[in-house]
Amino acid sequence: MPSEQTTPLVSICCLAFNQKEYIGKAIDSMLMQQTSFTTEIIIHDDASTDGTDQIIKQYAELHPNQITAFFESNNQYTSGYNGRMALTFLYPHAKGKYIAYCEGDDYWTDPLKLQKQVDFMESHPDYSVCFHRWSNLNMVNGTISPDLCQGLIPKGQDGIDINLDMFFDKWITQPLTMLMRKSMFNFEWHKKYKFYRDSHEIYHLLLAGRGRLMQFNGGVYRIHPKGIASLNSPQQYCENYLPLDREFYKITRIPQARRIYCQTLQECSNFYTPSSKTKAFNFAFEQFLLNHNYKTFIKNIKRILNYHNNNNSTPSEK
Repeated sequence: MPSEQTTPLVSICCLAFNQKEYIGKAIDSMLMQQTSFTTEIIIHDDASTDGTDQIIKQYAELHPNQITAFFESNNQYTSGYNGRMALTFLYPHAKGKYIAYCEGDDYWTDPLKLQKQVDFMESHPDYSVCFHRWSNLNMVNGTISPDLCQGLIPKGQDGIDINLDMFFDKWITQPLTMLMRKSMFNFEWHKKYKFYRDSHEIYHLLLAGRGRLMQFNGGVYRIHPKGIASLNSPQQYCENYLPLDREFYKITRIPQARRIYCQTLQECSNFYTPSSKTKAFNFAFEQFLLNHNYKTFIKNIKRILNYHNNNNSTPSEK
């Protein structure tokens, strides 16, 4: 790290909660970054009870000039901050021109990750955000799977621009891959929403400037039961994402948001058919009001009415 540069060019932000098994590798992957510029690491521990906070303190003591850590006595996520955790407890402390993000259970694998992203952003000032490829590690069965970016980047190219259609077509990003230009981030964006997540953040960044998906694979996203969204059950998916998708469409009114909203309604209608035909019908009707697709609506009604509750795996309604 260049000693003559005191102000960090990149602020690495990390949220942590009860990730004792993972947090060390996450921090090590941040510290291993080889850069021609100064970085800082800002970690927020949300009142961990498993010893995660003690590990963070040890790293902060070993690297006092690079790591700044904050510790909560009461869990803030459950207090209502939810998707606003990073912008509330991390971003305001960031001194860098750029903000990189990595949650405490994920980690980076390329020591030149930040250098590659910063080189691109410095030479392309009209870009607000850039991402890279990643791998998924399922902690339940130990399998590794690729991201959803296969075939997006033409062979021989080092990246491709991201537009809203691409972003909403399928999840081609993860927070651990993101480097954003702080000057193009607006702390007022979240005030439009009751339900605010990183997808909203990326949406607004893509409106504020251009986005780039880089070809190199630079990190690992862990899938495990303790993850906030990693292994959601179908019921949890409906309860968590339907209100979010509904609100996002009603505020933005963009066609991409309507398509996602319709897809979520369809999945929830399918899920609730065995346990609650009323809920299944309501979701199907709500979808019809959005897309006016009579064929799909009639198909859904037939599916709901013809379903017989003789499936041993029928979920119980709560």
